Order: sequence, then C-alpha cells, then structure tokens
Amino acid sequence: MNKLNLIIVSLFALVIVSLLGYANPVLALSPTPTIKADTQINQLKDRIASRVAQLKLVDRRGLIGTVTEVTASQITINDIHNTTRFADVDDLTKFSSPSAKGAFGISDISKGSKVGILGLYNKQSRRILSRFVDVMIFPQTLHGAISSVDKEEFVINVVSQDGTTTAVEVENITKTISYDTNAQGTRSGFSKMKIGEHVIVIGFPSKTDQDRILASRILLFPDVPKNPNIKVDLKITPSPTSPVKP
Repeated sequence: MNKLNLIIVSLFALVIVSLLGYANPVLALSPTPTIKADTQINQLKDRIASRVAQLKLVDRRGLIGTVTEVTASQITINDIHNTTRFADVDDLTKFSSPSAKGAFGISDISKGSKVGILGLYNKQSRRILSRFVDVMIFPQTLHGAISSVDKEEFVINVVSQDGTTTAVEVENITKTISYDTNAQGTRSGFSKMKIGEHVIVIGFPSKTDQDRILASRILLFPDVPKNPNIKVDLKITPSPTSPVKP
C-alpha cells in the first residue's frame, strides 16, 4: 500500500471515530426528555383524577330548618325531616333577612330562627358550605273558634283545640271570606265576625307584638259548628248602666 492510500484510510478512520464520538452523547441524553414528559403526564393525570373525585363528592344543595345552635363558623339546623344538619360559613357567605333594616350577619341569627341555606354539599362529610343564608318567615295557621271581638282595636281572639288563645290583628290587607254550606265563598269583613264562629286564620307574626298574628286571610264558616272540645263563652256581658239619680 502506497503512502497516499494509507493517508486516505487513516483520514477515513478518524472521520468515523469522530462521528461515533458525537453520536454516543446524543444517544445517552435522548431518554431524559422522554422521562420528564412521562412524569409530567402522570402528574397531570393524578391532578385530573383528584379533581374529578372532588367534583363527585361535592354537589349544590339547599336546606330549610330551624336553628338550634350558632357559632362564628357554623350553624346547626334541625331540618324539615327532624334531622340535625351542619352548615359551615366563611368570608364568602352572604346573609339576609326580610326584617333587617341594615347590615345583617351571622351574629344576628339566633336560636329558633327559620333559615334557608344554599351552598356546596360534601357527600363524604355530610356538611354544607354555606354561600347564602336567608332568614325565612313562614305563615302561621290557626284553626278554631272566635272567643272575643275587639271592635276598637280590630282584634279577634281565636281559641284552638288545645285551648291556646291567640290574638289576631285584622287590617286593610286582610282578606275575609265567608263560606256557606254549599262551599260558596263571599267576601266578608270584620263587622260580620261573631263569637263562637268557626274560623281559619292564615297570617304572619305581628310587627308590633310577636305574640299576635297579623292576618292575611280569614276564612269564616258560620254554618259549620265549632269543635266541641273548644270552649267558648257565648254569653255577652251587658254594659253597665249608669245609676238613676234620685
């Protein structure tokens, strides 16, 4: 082999060695980006799975009940099914009441209040994170007989079957209907109410006296006898007459 051929072979060998030297680092580093990408994909899958699990546990719900206990961060309620429920409150919870004249918050809610709560219910803890808490005033119904009529104050007293007497205020907003034996209703008024008359009253607590009811509707049944268990004095005491001067 002459010198020229030997030089050509040597150069060719050097080129091959150099190429192999550059190829080896590339082959060594190529798996690293793939490992990082797989790790990120797995982390993303875990986060999505965790978020889906949370969404399955949380649902938007509402409840109505009577407050049995109040703290700065929790309201305990006895719902309409007579079940104790717990509602958490935070800085995002909004409070309202139809009788509130100014700012209203959790400190204004007292034991015995009727409230409606709307929020995020956790199926695992069975607690609701309150978003809206509204104090509710439900109508009251009285079923009994008229025991007295105060024509000056426009107030009637209604005796229920359990013997409880409730004062009922009659105002301009009160709608009074009298039903006969044929269930035909006619408009009536305060002046036509009589002691001992069968009556049904629907109303709300009076603004001036919580022990009274402001009637929104009064149903009279003059031809229907009252419950015999309801005791009403039908005797009207005559007004005293002035003594005759000698």
